[in-house]
Amino acid sequence: MYVLAQSLDPADLDVLGEACAELGLTLHDCDPEAGSPDWPDVLLASLHAVAATAPGLSAAEVKGRGGYPIAVLDSVSATGVLAALSDGFALALASPLKQHRLVDSLGYLKSVTPPESTQVLTLDGRGRLHSPSKAVPVTDAEAGMLRLLAGRPGQIVPRQDIAEATGGEDVNPVSSVLKQKLLDIDSGAKILKVPHLGFRLVGTVRDLSTASPGHENGSAT
Repeated sequence: MYVLAQSLDPADLDVLGEACAELGLTLHDCDPEAGSPDWPDVLLASLHAVAATAPGLSAAEVKGRGGYPIAVLDSVSATGVLAALSDGFALALASPLKQHRLVDSLGYLKSVTPPESTQVLTLDGRGRLHSPSKAVPVTDAEAGMLRLLAGRPGQIVPRQDIAEATGGEDVNPVSSVLKQKLLDIDSGAKILKVPHLGFRLVGTVRDLSTASPGHENGSAT
């Protein structure tokens, strides 16, 4: 799991590095000249100095990669924070960054991202959803939503697409019931609602309903 730094000044970058080291997170400093590569790991958050003119990932692009966009402001004011939130940032911090505040903020975000081993789900083709320890029945609409989200790993899927996958059922109750069922089977997988954008699945779904007879170990999606 890593944190991305975008256009932070050297002092803030040093403080962020110390906070990441304390939390066991990898820090990548995004070079504006080199673009934004895809590191083979899970993006937790991206801190972006909003006053910088250098190119970088936008808040929407960070969300699209499954991370939390955090704005770093020259100073905190009601107007500045509101503008950052309106631009899609999940959180706003003031420069110079404080290590204890970073540890608190990033530590919380890390705590709500469960271990990957608990995020594997299986749809067995008989209307049941399995975690490594338990199982629960699911409706066709719930299974359709899961398949769609799993088929777009790390992406935020628009509400309209999910409505089609659920057969026209209301997305809100379908997602709410499905979230509760994930808790009921002690799954670390999560369905995250991203306001005004859609939903994203944190986890993996193995769909055995598409496996040929006699091949019960269908591939992960």
